Amino acid sequence: MKHRKIKWVLSACMSFLFAFPFGTFPVFSEEDTQKFPIPSITEGTPPPESQGSKPTHVKPGEDIPDWVARWELARVLSYVKRYDESIAEYEKVLKEKPGLAEARIEMAKVLFWKGDQKTAARILEQVPSKDITGDTQVLMADLLVAQKDYAKAEPLYKTYLESHPGDQAVRLKLAEMLSWQKKYDASLSLYKKILEARPNDIQVRRRYAFVLIWAGKHAEAAAELKKTLD
Repeated sequence: MKHRKIKWVLSACMSFLFAFPFGTFPVFSEEDTQKFPIPSITEGTPPPESQGSKPTHVKPGEDIPDWVARWELARVLSYVKRYDESIAEYEKVLKEKPGLAEARIEMAKVLFWKGDQKTAARILEQVPSKDITGDTQVLMADLLVAQKDYAKAEPLYKTYLESHPGDQAVRLKLAEMLSWQKKYDASLSLYKKILEARPNDIQVRRRYAFVLIWAGKHAEAAAELKKTLD
């Protein structure tokens, strides 16, 4: 009971301390963390209006065909979070260019941002394996996590990290997911790697401390939490 009380008090306090900047979310209990989307630099969150995919290349002097203009319209609409309109334009593009894998993947992203994970997953299943990039692997894993299919998501994250060892955002996703499954040792090992690369990241260190608490390592958790408050 004492440990439960400590865990509850910490969770309540941290909920007031944590702000909600873009791309972050608070960590509470093991169960609560699963209610929040995992932050990501490359996938899972809409790009700023000024960023996103580069416009389709058109040679000087060439007319821009309707399907190319429509593709760019679909992208721009997604950047300003007009998801339904964006998806409608992507559908028109794909009706004319069904083999355009890049547009299909982008449409799946927009569906994910909209919160329609099942349809996004179905769209990705139609993408040929030769067109599956590392970023697409992460998107597929994110969709599986959203559906709580952790067993299928785990190898996708791990495969991606083998070829992108410096992507700490994806490593954080995997660490969080493992902690939800009570795979504390594996999760903590990943957190340590993230903190080696980002030692001043207070939010990551606090997440790390919470997993230490769940793992029963209270003294270590206290030391880590103090580092974020001194």
